[in-house]
Amino acid sequence: MAAASHTRADGRQVAVSLCNTVVPNRYCLLRLLYGCEIWSLSSVNIRDLNVIWNNNCFRHVFNCCWRESVKPLQFYCNNLPLSYLLDERQLVFFRKLFNCNNRILRDLITLPTVHYEILGLVSKYDIYTVHYSIASIKTAIWSCFVSQVEF
Repeated sequence: MAAASHTRADGRQVAVSLCNTVVPNRYCLLRLLYGCEIWSLSSVNIRDLNVIWNNNCFRHVFNCCWRESVKPLQFYCNNLPLSYLLDERQLVFFRKLFNCNNRILRDLITLPTVHYEILGLVSKYDIYTVHYSIASIKTAIWSCFVSQVEF
C-alpha cells in the first residue's frame, strides 16, 4: 500500500511540474504568464488569475483544498502563487532594463509611473533596490511567501 501511495504522490508532483513547463496544454504557466512583465493588472485581475491557476493546477491535480487555501500545498510543491510569480517576473524584468545598454530603455524606466511601480514592488518584498541579483530577488519573494503560509 505504501508503494501505491508513493507512486500517486510522485504522479501528482509530476503533474504540477508539467503545469509549470512548456507542455502544450491550455493550463501551461508559461502561456498564462506570457508578457506579464508589462501587464497593468488590478487586484481583481490578479485574484482571478490566482483562482484560475489554483483551481486548474493544484486543486484538480491533488483533488483537495476546495474550501481552504492552497498556499501550504504550493509551499510543499516549491511553487509560488501566481501573484508572487507576476511580481517576481516584473522585478526581474525591471532589473534587466536597468542593466541594459540601451539608453532609451533606461530612461523610460525612470518615468514617474514606472518608478512608482518599481518602488511599490521592492517595498512589498523588503528589497531595497532593483539592482539586487536575480537570485536575491527570487529569494526575497520566496521568503515573503513562506512568511504568509499558515500550516
